[in-house]
Amino acid sequence: MAVQGLFSLALPRQSLKLNLKLLGCGFENPTDLEPRDWYVTQTRALGAGFIVAGLLGLLLEERDELQAESDPENVSVEKVE
Repeated sequence: MAVQGLFSLALPRQSLKLNLKLLGCGFENPTDLEPRDWYVTQTRALGAGFIVAGLLGLLLEERDELQAESDPENVSVEKVE
C-alpha cells in the first residue's frame, strides 16, 4: 500500500493512466479519457494517505510481533515424545 501511495503521490497522472488500463478493459477507448486537474490533485492526496496507512500497518504489525515475543503466555511449547 505504501508503494502504491508513493507512486500516486509522485506521479499521479501516470498512476491514473495505469489504473485506467487495468480497470478500463471493459470500456471502449478508455485511453482517450483525460483526468481533470482536481482529480489529479485528489489522486495525489490519496497517495499520501496510502503511504501513511501502509507505514502505520507495518508499524502495528511489528509492535504485535514484539509483544508476542515478550509475552510468556503466548510462547508455544513443543512436546517431546
